Amino acid sequence: MYIKRLYLKNIGPFNEAELNFAWEATAGKQPVTVITGTNGAGKSIIIDAIRGALSGQRLERSIVADASDFRVEIEARVGDQDLRLVSERLFDGNISCADYNLTGKYLQHGYQAGEQAHPWVIDYWSSRTPTDSFSIQGIANIRHEEVMKNVMLDRKSNLQLTNFICHVDYLRSSDVPEEKETGAFLYEQIKRAIDLCVDNGRFKYVRRTDLQPIIEQNGSEVTLDKLSSGNIFLIEHIVLLMCKMYSVATLRKAPVAQIPETPGLLLIDEVETHLHPKWQKAILSILREMFPRVQIILTTHSPFIVSSLPGMCVYTCKPQPGRSMVFDETDIYDRLPVDEVLMSDVFNVPPFNNRISRLQHERKTAIAANQTAKAKEIAKELSRINPEYFAYLDIEDKLKALGR
Repeated sequence: MYIKRLYLKNIGPFNEAELNFAWEATAGKQPVTVITGTNGAGKSIIIDAIRGALSGQRLERSIVADASDFRVEIEARVGDQDLRLVSERLFDGNISCADYNLTGKYLQHGYQAGEQAHPWVIDYWSSRTPTDSFSIQGIANIRHEEVMKNVMLDRKSNLQLTNFICHVDYLRSSDVPEEKETGAFLYEQIKRAIDLCVDNGRFKYVRRTDLQPIIEQNGSEVTLDKLSSGNIFLIEHIVLLMCKMYSVATLRKAPVAQIPETPGLLLIDEVETHLHPKWQKAILSILREMFPRVQIILTTHSPFIVSSLPGMCVYTCKPQPGRSMVFDETDIYDRLPVDEVLMSDVFNVPPFNNRISRLQHERKTAIAANQTAKAKEIAKELSRINPEYFAYLDIEDKLKALGR
């Protein structure tokens, strides 16, 4: 399932908004749509509207601005069919599911035993991190029928992560050839994911005496709970998305090699919260490498994410008097380096501290007012404060001095 278009009416701060998402694969990989903007401009509301319309579940906040006149309209591609899904009424205080039989009942309750599963996954990542223990007493069966249950509420757990890794490790030692093949394949996928997401580290083995996955980092063996919050956030969300794909393949009796190629939709809200700029820059490349057929729609405050991949679709949410509007600014931000993104209209963050920024502004004003002497004095002050960067400002005086 891929989303092609979203239309909103009286949702959050938007009187109306329309987004045409990147969804057609390029070089075998599904594209990414980034939504950015200042706090309160409505970018997370867009993700919430999709979550509410697809699941019909109660979200953490009410996003409908006018209960008597609102609309969430989604145009989607499911398999080889184009579908138009519309939600324009409330049910028990929630946005009614756009098509309950297509997504809502599975996103709320999962599949029934023996029911044919859809060939795609849907997942949602918030900045929330689980707080439960990583320790398990024994390996529990994975409930494949619950692969979709409550994913729009982002209810992940550390226990679930440990259990899946140990389950896969157990399978690869099975005497049943099919189980052994599945376990060996998934083990390598997990290892690949962890190796991509850990600084100076790698997935080493599962310690079977206490069912603890062991990571080797900087020459030492550590358990998952000893990793940084950023590393574990990446590992947890990526590996548990893989678990969802494994469950879909199991329910559909699909070949194990097809698991990473499972199509789907991934919604992410402010993924940068736990990540160093290095990982903010890398996260989308990792996701595209691990899950090439998953469409990604995410919100972010990070210029590192906005500048991390070529060919992304970029929307900006901007406050207007009494409302917000959303603009397609892909042409502005595509392939723009991070320093220019940082100084762009949406981020508007100067590269220097307040003192230097103030002097730069005063010099620009003086030049515009033909106050040449004042502009030169400010240039000398800038050169004195930071000669490595601003020495060029008084180059004319230096050249004149040399001529004398």
